[in-house]
Formats: sequence, structure tokens, C-alpha cells
Amino acid sequence: MDLNFPEFNDKFSTDEACVEAIFQARWPRGFICPTCGHNDGYRLRTRPVVECCVCGSQKSITAGTIFHRSKTPLRIWFHIIYEMAHDKGGASALKLAKRFGVHQDTIWHLVSKIRTAMGSRDENLSLAGFIELDAAFFGGKTKKSTGKTATEDKVQVLVLVESEGRNAGNLVMQVIESDSTEDIDSVIADKVESEPGGQQFRSDGRGTHHVVMNHGHHIDMTPIPQYLKDKVMRCADLAISHAKRFFKGTYHHFCKIHIQRYLDEFCYRWNRRHLESQLATHLIAACALHPAISYVDLQTKAA
Repeated sequence: MDLNFPEFNDKFSTDEACVEAIFQARWPRGFICPTCGHNDGYRLRTRPVVECCVCGSQKSITAGTIFHRSKTPLRIWFHIIYEMAHDKGGASALKLAKRFGVHQDTIWHLVSKIRTAMGSRDENLSLAGFIELDAAFFGGKTKKSTGKTATEDKVQVLVLVESEGRNAGNLVMQVIESDSTEDIDSVIADKVESEPGGQQFRSDGRGTHHVVMNHGHHIDMTPIPQYLKDKVMRCADLAISHAKRFFKGTYHHFCKIHIQRYLDEFCYRWNRRHLESQLATHLIAACALHPAISYVDLQTKAA
């Protein structure tokens, strides 16, 4: 479904329209009763509930989704989803709170849940072909007066991006504790196609990157002069620079505890940039199909 903002605004101007969209995302081929398995039910007029025609059990349309038990109107949820899907600079909780007249803490919970849904859509993403491998540090500038090194107190992120000539393919950005072989190995095992193996990596010569060979892949680790890095590893350099611009423009004081969610949001848009006009409707479906998330989940699953 291709919708620009005026069309999106018209289509989802009421909570009822939003409920219907959630229903269609959860049961695209028609309602299936979770109690008896019968494939027919009808909507109640007074509540967003479906009742089975056979056993009479009722199922809330929003129960078990990102929207579960939310007191925020669904039309606000949907407009925030649109903002997050399309705003490449990132939609901060403060900006959204002002726009929609909702408390900032409430907005933070909403956008954190949406980012979690974004991350879940890429959980099974795997890279193949020619892959550029690099590492980056996020966390702002280190003041010289502190006596700390340039990377101290920052978060290290492993970056893997498919390189298709001069064009970048799918992207993975994963927070790692260190550049040890163990930390890198787990990301490679999880995010790179191994059947068949033999993917071709290009790295900047970092010693621990040779671990990709443990999985049957190949790697070129010839050192790259700094002035050539944006040419030899153009896709990785582009992804890192855009991600840092994304953080700098919106999240001046982003919480390092939750940085993986911000990276998931960035990668979600990057990996679907060819579907720009459908990003919002795809994200609505992602939120409708993701299990409910509690406040405790947001705190304990920060990374």
C-alpha cells in the first residue's frame, strides 16, 4: 500500500480505522479463533473485540500486540509510527510529545516499543555475497581535559553491510562488548549466511576480524590508508557516517543502555529504503504482529 502523509492521515484519522488495520495485519485471511480453531467470527460494535461464531470466546484485536492495554489513542500511535518510519533524522520523544500533546514519558514508552518491533523484523536477516566489515564507536566527543582516550566510555558497534558495486545492500549494526574474537564470532554466526558459506569479506585490517574464516568465509584484511577508506570500504563508511548523523541530529543525550534500539531503528529504515512509500504500513504490521511489551521488558531488554 503506497500512502503519502495526507493519504495516511485521511485513512487513519479515527481509532476504528486503526483497529481495522491491526485486525487485517493479524488475520489477513480472516479471523481464526485461538480457542477452538474455527475460521469465522464477528466484530462487536461496542469494543475492539472479535467473537467466535462457534464457541463464543472473545478475542481483543489489540491484545498480545505492541498496542496491548495502551491508553494512548491508536490514531496517535499510528501517526508516531509514520514519523518513525519516514523521518531519517529520527523522531525524538521530546519532539513527538510536543507535537501530539502527550507526556514525554508516555511517548518514550511508545517509541521504545516501536523500535523493539523494528528490531524484531530484522532478527532473521542474514547477509551474503561481498560484505564490508568495520567497527565504530558511538557516544559523543571525549573532552581532552578529562584525560580519557578517544574511545573510552563509548559504545563499540560492529558494522556489516553488503556491498553491491558502489551500492550498499542490507546492513547490520550490533553492539559488542569488545573487539574480541568471541564477540565478533557470535555476530558472524548469527548474521551471515553459512549455507552455503564462502562469503567474501573486506576489512580494514583489524586483527580479530580473521574470525570470519572459522565459518568458511574469506576475508581481505589488507590495511587501508585512512584517505582511501571511504573508497575501498565505501558502504561501511557511508552507513557509519549516516548513523552518527542520525544520533547527532536527534539524540544529543541518548542513553547508551538503549543504543541497540536506536541502531535497530536506523537499520530498519536503511534495509527498507527501496520501500519508502510503504514503510509506515509495513511498520504497522510489524507492531501488530509483535508480542506485547511491558515496562519491565523495556528496562531489562534494553540492549
